[in-house]
Amino acid sequence: MEAWVIKALEPPLPTPAAELCTCEGDKPIKLMSALGYNPIHCIDCNLERVPASLPLDENLVQGIAYWRSLYDAIDRLWLDSGEYEEWAEAQLSNIKSPVNVRGLEVQRELNARHKCYYWYFQDESADDFQTLTRCLVCSNPFKTYNAGIFPQFLCEKCCIITVKG
Repeated sequence: MEAWVIKALEPPLPTPAAELCTCEGDKPIKLMSALGYNPIHCIDCNLERVPASLPLDENLVQGIAYWRSLYDAIDRLWLDSGEYEEWAEAQLSNIKSPVNVRGLEVQRELNARHKCYYWYFQDESADDFQTLTRCLVCSNPFKTYNAGIFPQFLCEKCCIITVKG
């Protein structure tokens, strides 16, 4: 059997250095799925933060990993564009869905240790896509965050961050 075939069943390699955050200072983080193994990203450069650089304990790491697995599974069903696409999109875009509720719980635990936002999914490729202007949890207007590599909307009260379409 070809070696590349076997690699598909092996654990992922460590994140390459070029995909890790090197921002100066103690930037906030965001909990988000980007089809990688580490769902903790820098708010400014959008690259992965090294988990060991954060004050995490074993229970929190396990909670992050569990949420990542659930979110990743649903995200991949959506990306597959098959028979589960509509269901998966409904789960990802409903702030009250089980996967988002769990993600917000993990975000709150992270936020108690290091400023953290929860990335809220929006399907920008949808024909009827409209930029959200208000937080889906508290209904407060989003504030624009321009310090990063692309503008983002965030709610300071709920610690939710999303695309600024």
